[in-house]
Amino acid sequence: MNLPLSDIIDRITILRLKIERTQSQDVKNELIECEKAVKEFENKGIKIKQEWFNELSKYNKDFWDQVIALKEAEENNDLEEMGKMYIRQRIANKKRVEVKNKITQETQTGFRSYKG
Repeated sequence: MNLPLSDIIDRITILRLKIERTQSQDVKNELIECEKAVKEFENKGIKIKQEWFNELSKYNKDFWDQVIALKEAEENNDLEEMGKMYIRQRIANKKRVEVKNKITQETQTGFRSYKG
């Protein structure tokens, strides 16, 4: 897998969340490949921190929750609530990008993201 470490860890947390929340098993092979890719970084001497997984998991869960809440607000045509959910999504995504940038900086792999 030829992706930056921060993207792989982010993808792992999203895949785990998808399995947890939807009981979907169709992403298991992708999860296994991503986990192998992380091991390849470890084999190159890069220290992998559990805190990166924990932080990204937290922000991805928050983002997922906000997406669901936004859909509900849309269905109810609640514009005020939609605005709140949109802002919360942006905050969660900004924090997610900050963690990915921290991984990039600490491991000197990949490129800095400027989203958010």
